[in-house]
Amino acid sequence: MGLALPLYTDEVGWRLQERAGIDGVDKLYSEQCGPNTLAAPAWFMWPVRWYSAFFNTAWPAPFAVRLSGVAYALMWGAMLLVLIRRVAGDQQRRNHLTMLCCGLMGLGVMPWLLVWSRPEQPIILAATASLLIACGPARDAPARWWAPVSILMLGVIALSYHFKALILVPLFIAAMIAAAPPRRAWMIQGLCILALLAVTAVSARYWFGRLACPGDPLIAAEHARQSLGLQLLAGGGWAMAPLRLIANYQLPVYVAQATPDVTPMSNWLQPHLVGKPTQIAWTVVMIALWLAGFVLTVWTLVAAWWGRRMDRSLWLAGVTLACASAWCVSQVVRNVYEASFVLPLLTLTYALALSARVLPERVPTALRRVAITIGLALPISAMAILAIYGPSLVATIGKGGYLPGQSDSVGLADYGGVRRQILRAAAACGITPQGHPARLLVDDVTYFTFMDAPLPDHKISVLEPQWSGRLTDPLAYLRQRQSSGAVLACSALPAPLRARAHATGAFCCIGPDQWQAAPHPAAQQMAR
Repeated sequence: MGLALPLYTDEVGWRLQERAGIDGVDKLYSEQCGPNTLAAPAWFMWPVRWYSAFFNTAWPAPFAVRLSGVAYALMWGAMLLVLIRRVAGDQQRRNHLTMLCCGLMGLGVMPWLLVWSRPEQPIILAATASLLIACGPARDAPARWWAPVSILMLGVIALSYHFKALILVPLFIAAMIAAAPPRRAWMIQGLCILALLAVTAVSARYWFGRLACPGDPLIAAEHARQSLGLQLLAGGGWAMAPLRLIANYQLPVYVAQATPDVTPMSNWLQPHLVGKPTQIAWTVVMIALWLAGFVLTVWTLVAAWWGRRMDRSLWLAGVTLACASAWCVSQVVRNVYEASFVLPLLTLTYALALSARVLPERVPTALRRVAITIGLALPISAMAILAIYGPSLVATIGKGGYLPGQSDSVGLADYGGVRRQILRAAAACGITPQGHPARLLVDDVTYFTFMDAPLPDHKISVLEPQWSGRLTDPLAYLRQRQSSGAVLACSALPAPLRARAHATGAFCCIGPDQWQAAPHPAAQQMAR
C-alpha cells in the first residue's frame, strides 16, 4: 500500500533544496535569506548531489519518488533482519527480536512514514550499514582492516544529505572502533576517525550556515523556534538548560506521531477517518508496547554496565540510544516525519542491546512475552490501518495533481498527462522548457515538469506567510530576481494573484510582462 501513498510536499521540497548536481549550488525554497541561500556544497558532498540529480532528472515524476521511497524502506527492513540474525546468539533469540523490532516498526502508520522519500532514509540506511559492518563476523579477517574505511564513506554519505547526520557521528566512530581489531588496525581506525571528525566540522559549518537566515530575521526566528539548542544560543538561560533538556526528553511523542490521527499533519493522510477516542486508544497501546521494549533495553544496558559485562553490541546499543536521545532533547517542534528518524534508531538499539549474550535475570522471559504480544498486535494493527485508510488511498490511485482535501499532497497517477497540461498552461505566458526559464516559481506538481530549469523557487517561501518572512510582494520579488515567471496549480495561488494569472485548466501562469507594470491594487492589498 506504500505505492498508493500520495507524495507529501516535504518529499518535493528537500529535493528542491539540494540541487547542486543540476544548478552547481544548493539552495533553499527561495532566495530571501541572503548570501547563504545559494551555497556550494563541500567537495565530499558532490557524489551524493550527482546521484540525486541523475535519478531525479531521469525519472521526473511523483510515482518515481514514491517507488524509490518504498525500495529504500524495504532495503532497510532487510538490513534490520540481517542485523538481528548477525547479533542474536540463538534461533529463539532471533525469533523474539524479529517479532519485537519488526513488529514495532509495523504498528500504526509507521510503515508509511518509512516510505517517505526524505533525507532520513539514506541517513538511517548509512547508520544501519555501519552497524552491520561493525557486528560482522571474523573480526580478525584481513577484510576487516577495510571496515573503518567503509564506515567512513557511509558517514560522509550521511553528512552529505542532511544536518541530522551530525547527531550520528558518535555512532559512526563507535562502529569504526568495533569493526576491526584495535591492536592490528589502530592506525587505520585513527586516521578514519580523524577524517570523519574533519568532515563533520566542515559539514557542521555548512549545514548551520544553510539554516541561518541573515537576510530575513522573521525566517531566522522561525528556524530558531524549532530547536532548543538554537533557543539557548539566542536567548541564554543556561542556568535552567539542564532542566529544560530533561523536560524535553519526550520519546513517546515520536510514537504518538505514528498513530492514526484525527487531523494528520498537513493532511498527509485523509483527515477525520478516526475519532479522538480511537486516536487516544491507539496512542496509549503503541506507547505501552514501545515502552516495554525501552524498559527491557535500559534494564539490560544498566545491568551490563554495573556488572562490567559490556560487549560489542551493548556498547553500540548505548551509543545508538544516546544519539536518538540527543536528537530528542534538542527538538522543540516535532513533525510527523521525525518518527522515521528516531524510531528506527530506537529499534536498532533494542536489537543490539537485547541480543547480549547474558541478559539480566527475568529479562529473557519478559522479552519473550513482549515479543509475542507485539507479534500478535502487528496483524491486528495492519488490518485496522488498512480498514481505516485503505479505501481513501485506493480512491486516489487514479488521480494526479493536488488531491481534494489534501492540499499538500500530490497524486501518483501517470504524470505524463499532468505534464502536458502544465506545458500548455506555461506556454500561455511564453514559458517553455526549450526557453530555459530561470528562477521559476513552482509548486509540488509543476516542479517535476521544470526540474531542469535553473534555480526554481518554491511557492511555500514566496506565497505562504509562515515561511515567506518579510517577503510581502511576490511579484516584486520575482521581478527583482529576474524570474522567467510562475507556473503553479491555480489552487496554490492566492486570490489576488490568481486574478492576474493566465489559467489553462487547473494550472496558471504569470509571465514577466504581467509584473513589469505598476503593482495591481489586489496585489497591494495582499501585501498589506
